[in-house]
Amino acid sequence: MADQSEETTEEEEMARQSQEPEQRSMAVVENIQPSPETRDLVRAENTQMLQAENQSGQGACLMANQSLSLHRIEGSGNLAVANPSHCTFIQLKAGATENILPALEKLTATLQQKRALDSALKPTGSGQECTPPNIQKLDNCPQAAASGTSIQPKTLDEPSVQGAHSTKDPAQVAAAQVAAKSCREAIATYYRKTGSYVKLIPWEDDDTKHIRDIFTELTLEKSGKKLDSYKDIFLQKTRDGDCINQAVLNGLAGRGKSTLIDKMAYDWACGEALQQFELVFVIRMSAVEQSTELVDSIFDQLLSGVTSVDKNSLSSFISHHQEKVLFLFDGFDELKTRALDKALFGSILKILNRKKDRECFVVVTTRPSHYHKLVTRSLIQEPFTQVRVEGFDKEDIKKYVKRFYSDEHDKAEMLIRRIKSSNALSDLAKSPMLLLLMCILWREDSKLPETMSRIYSEALEYIFHRKTDMSSNEISKVTNELGKIALLGLLAPEQQLAFPEQVFEPNVLESAIKAGILTRQKVLKGMKSHNSIQFLHKTFQECCAGKYLQSLLETDPVEFQKSLDKMISSRSDDFDYILRFCAGDNMTCTNSILQTLAKVPGGMQIGLDCYFEGQTKDLPPVEFMKSVLTDHIDIDGWNRDTLNSFIYLLRNVHACTVENKHTDYLEKVQSVRVTNCHLGGCMSDLVDSMSLMTNLSKVDIVVSTLNESTEEYSALSGAASSAASLAHHFKKMKNLKRLVLRGFSLTGEDMTHIVSALCDLPNLVELDLSENGYLSGSAASWAHHFKKMENLKRLVWRGLSLTGEDMTHIVSALCDLPNLVELDFSENGYLSGSAASWAHHFKKMKNLKKLVWRGFSLTGEDMTHIVSALCDLPNFVELDLSGNPYVCFSAASWAHHFKKMKNLKKLVWRGFSLTGEDMTHIAPALCDLPNLVELNLPANTSLGGSAALWAHHLKKMKNLKRLVLAYCSLIGEDMTHIAPALCDLPNFVELDLSVNQSLGGSAASWAHHFKKMKNLKKLVLRDCLLTGEAMTHVAPALCDLPNFLELDLSGNPYVGGSAASWAHHFKKMKSLQKLVLRDCLLTGETMTHVAPALCDLPNFVELDLSCNPYVCGSAASWAHHFKKMKNLQKLVLSGCSLTGEDMTHIAPALCDLPNLIELNLLGNVDLGGSAASWAHHFKKMKNLKDYLWFGVLTAEEITHIAPALCVLPNLVRVESLGK
Repeated sequence: MADQSEETTEEEEMARQSQEPEQRSMAVVENIQPSPETRDLVRAENTQMLQAENQSGQGACLMANQSLSLHRIEGSGNLAVANPSHCTFIQLKAGATENILPALEKLTATLQQKRALDSALKPTGSGQECTPPNIQKLDNCPQAAASGTSIQPKTLDEPSVQGAHSTKDPAQVAAAQVAAKSCREAIATYYRKTGSYVKLIPWEDDDTKHIRDIFTELTLEKSGKKLDSYKDIFLQKTRDGDCINQAVLNGLAGRGKSTLIDKMAYDWACGEALQQFELVFVIRMSAVEQSTELVDSIFDQLLSGVTSVDKNSLSSFISHHQEKVLFLFDGFDELKTRALDKALFGSILKILNRKKDRECFVVVTTRPSHYHKLVTRSLIQEPFTQVRVEGFDKEDIKKYVKRFYSDEHDKAEMLIRRIKSSNALSDLAKSPMLLLLMCILWREDSKLPETMSRIYSEALEYIFHRKTDMSSNEISKVTNELGKIALLGLLAPEQQLAFPEQVFEPNVLESAIKAGILTRQKVLKGMKSHNSIQFLHKTFQECCAGKYLQSLLETDPVEFQKSLDKMISSRSDDFDYILRFCAGDNMTCTNSILQTLAKVPGGMQIGLDCYFEGQTKDLPPVEFMKSVLTDHIDIDGWNRDTLNSFIYLLRNVHACTVENKHTDYLEKVQSVRVTNCHLGGCMSDLVDSMSLMTNLSKVDIVVSTLNESTEEYSALSGAASSAASLAHHFKKMKNLKRLVLRGFSLTGEDMTHIVSALCDLPNLVELDLSENGYLSGSAASWAHHFKKMENLKRLVWRGLSLTGEDMTHIVSALCDLPNLVELDFSENGYLSGSAASWAHHFKKMKNLKKLVWRGFSLTGEDMTHIVSALCDLPNFVELDLSGNPYVCFSAASWAHHFKKMKNLKKLVWRGFSLTGEDMTHIAPALCDLPNLVELNLPANTSLGGSAALWAHHLKKMKNLKRLVLAYCSLIGEDMTHIAPALCDLPNFVELDLSVNQSLGGSAASWAHHFKKMKNLKKLVLRDCLLTGEAMTHVAPALCDLPNFLELDLSGNPYVGGSAASWAHHFKKMKSLQKLVLRDCLLTGETMTHVAPALCDLPNFVELDLSCNPYVCGSAASWAHHFKKMKNLQKLVLSGCSLTGEDMTHIAPALCDLPNLIELNLLGNVDLGGSAASWAHHFKKMKNLKDYLWFGVLTAEEITHIAPALCVLPNLVRVESLGK
């Protein structure tokens, strides 16, 4: 009765309103998405507002709440909607003839039907309303809500997604809810039952443990920081606070990615995690092609045989409740399609690239080899969360082994000790897959092999012996037959991991399936089904392929080499494991691999791994050794496998040299640089093997982890990797001249061992111990050893957190070193205020030439002690005091000491917070220094407006060559004092005024002074907001300077459209060699003035036009001028949005330039697919050395570009997006 009363009241109210005297807008009701030009009829729960018409008379916007009470409100028609998931949008066209009341009656009837289903509209288990992805809540936009700004709904690419069933029939809504509920029950049951048991031995159906008993947390890292658990992946946000709903789990083969996916699904099914999601789908990408549709995969993989779920209804639920759905896509690297075509993407890949169901949460796993194929413009893009799956650390390995041997404690402890005893096994054990194999092999006879190929070989033997009575020879034959199919699949253009039954010989197939090396799975396609055959893991397919490749060397060497060439020439790490397995314990195969790798760049790491797998004491081929053991060896980001392989090679080379009197290839190496490597457990072995290089003079080990996780590796390896062991090996490097141990977190005890060992190195002249922050307060125990380093010339102590007491010990130990010429104590903030206790020792450093105190937090009192101690040093030439902001306003107490530094050549005060008052003391103290050639004062923003007080002193600095006043907030008036003071300096060659943005409109008052700077060679006016009018003063002032070589105008966007008024002055700059117009908003018209002005300059060699996207499409009007730039050596056109049409004009204009050696086209993505029309011109660029391509080279572009480049005799580098 209450409902009837309410409805009657509403109808009476509407009837009354319809009879009001003012003119009403008429409307026709349509069930379509609202648009900005219309007003909307909205049904919304908890909203009691009805806008009957707007003042313009263009339409009416009506809103009815669930109780159907209607109220008239005048306004813009943008209504706050409390629960937009319950909204029906109906467009009202202005000027229609029918009355609005029939539409309301129709809506009322519909609402009463829908109200009965409201409880079904809420997702199961959720207490919150679901906001459709295409409706933007006004309460999420407080600024818009407060201002009354119109907020239009967000729309998705696919028109079907329009809110929570906004245009659906109530029956369809109910069907979607039923389908979702049935689906949830079915997949949760599957995850809890079938999915909850982990096969300890994948080929043994009856050897399982519950996932709770065996699962061990993996090491997950985001941006170098370890996550507490996988649940943290779902909590990441952008800097603006928005949820990041895509995550990429990147990890090597066998690191536990798939098991982690299974654990997520299991936890959800048990209600222990991820309960914010109504549905969680695990999709194995090995069964997916690029065109595969999502719902088909769900039914094929998870709901096969489930008849209670309707496909269309489930699809509807997913689309309309996206934020309640989680997709776990496992194994992108196993995707059946290799060469992706965006036009053929099915809904799975469209979900990855956010073209479909973009509000769903997505987690996708991949091997590193396919990461850059996944994270591209066509698939995953920012924002997304990148998580590295690192596998197990030391504690994880212990836990896993103990869980595996839960009833055999002694056997578990013995295996843990065995793993600890070997660096190789310690690395392999980080992989859950390989650790599982170790546990299985250990269970047999408590023995483990050393290499990956041996582990897999024994695993294969074990697999077959457990289920068959086959002999070793029979196993080898079956493995070879399997390997033939495996290799064909892996070499296919679209890598094949699943095979039809008929490609296998029947007896081989049945034996392999019986043993468990192959698995058979029924695949349903429509009404038909077939059996799909897969290896139990991709690494087993690679293992069999490698073994078959071994046999092929004997039976068909030509085919062997053909396969080898195909893999290696692809330069893809997809084939690394095959090569390693092929090399396993077979030196003939190993040598063939190494000889082939030596012919292509970038093959060093996989070559080293293959040599280790070969396990021979013989030397590798000479070509390979020469490619590895060069004058300078750069080890950047190598993993532990490769580091161990490198150590193995060095020791074998040394042993062969000693025993067989071979050529000592280690003698050639003069320097080794190691960066970004995990060295725990192998650091001592690495340094020991490097000590075998008798002529090694430089060792740099930078930002390489030793502590925390790598301490764990040290313990696992059982190798002595302590500082005492390192020190012992360093002692053997008698020719070492330079040692860098930066970012090692060395402790005071470490330093005691290392420094004492370095004392005996007779040739050590440079030592860098920067960024070892744990040394604070420990110098008393080790600093005295420096007294013995008689030949030390340069010492760097940056970022050591030294204290005043530390400095007292250090500086006193250094003051008598006869050859010490350079000291760097930057970024030791704890020294502030302590200089009185140690600065006086500098007086004794008679040979000191350079002192760096950046970021030191010096005080005025510190400066008084330091500068006074330096002023009488006879050889002191350079002082860098950058980043000490607390000395401002104190120069009166210390600046006068500079007068005595007669040999000072360079003074740097970057970010010193100097004031005009400070400069009134500093400038006069410097003006009589006879050798001062460089004064560097950038980022002293308080100098702006003060030049009148101090600039005149610059006139007396007769030997000054370079002045840097960037970021100093200079204004035009400052320049009227600075510029004339520099005019008459006879040696002045460079002026940097970058990022003084107030100079842009004042050039008329100071630019003319440049005419008198006859020796000026370089002028930097970057980011000064120069205008076209300013350039009409600057350019003519420079054009007659006889020595002027370089002009940098980058970052001045207002000069772009005004070149007609100033570019012609370039013609007179006859000495100009380099012009930088980066990011100046140049247009095609601009270039028609700039290019001809440059083309006749006789010395012009470098032009940078990068980041000027508005020149695109205009090259026809200006590119031909490049033909006349006969001396041009470098042209930068990166980020110019060039098109293929542009290049058809640019390329032929460049092809006859005799001196062009570098062409940079990076960031011109619109060139993609156009190379056929212009690449052939590169054949004529005979002197080209560096070619930087716009992006990732496609197969089609390679077919056009490669032939043109391969005939260039001087080309040494082709770079494509850093590759």
